Amino acid sequence: MKKKFIILATFLSGSVLYAQPVKIGYINIDHVVTSSPQFSQANDRIITRFKPKERNLLLLSNNIQVLVNKFNKNKDDFSQSEIKKEINKITNLEQKLKQQALTLKKQLALENKQSLGKIQNLINMVIRKIAEEQNFDLILYQKVAYASKKINITTLVSQKLKQQFK
Repeated sequence: MKKKFIILATFLSGSVLYAQPVKIGYINIDHVVTSSPQFSQANDRIITRFKPKERNLLLLSNNIQVLVNKFNKNKDDFSQSEIKKEINKITNLEQKLKQQALTLKKQLALENKQSLGKIQNLINMVIRKIAEEQNFDLILYQKVAYASKKINITTLVSQKLKQQFK
């Protein structure tokens, strides 16, 4: 038994001598994405692109409100058929508003997803380049319970993204 322990201890101590240190880095990906100039530019582009559609929805909503107010004010003077006609008109406009709002929401979500995908690809390229240049074995950017400041390379990645943007 004692002999087996000595052999095992010798074997384990030899493997410890040859172990290579592992270089690990951590990135706060949310900070990198939201602070990147690429994100700001994509966000501004999306806002500019969807502003007219948002304005049209607001106009339609205001028009519906004007019709509702007008209807409520004058409904006592309307005949039954006029009341039905006005209610149908308002209902149709409300359905149109809901449909256009839903379409806009879907288009906006798709545009955001595509833009974010491009930014994430760029960030991954920058991370790979940093990893190769500085001999990192592992770089994490998903949720981590704890990361010390010495392995946090968030600032480095952010700086590289800003350099690429120029």
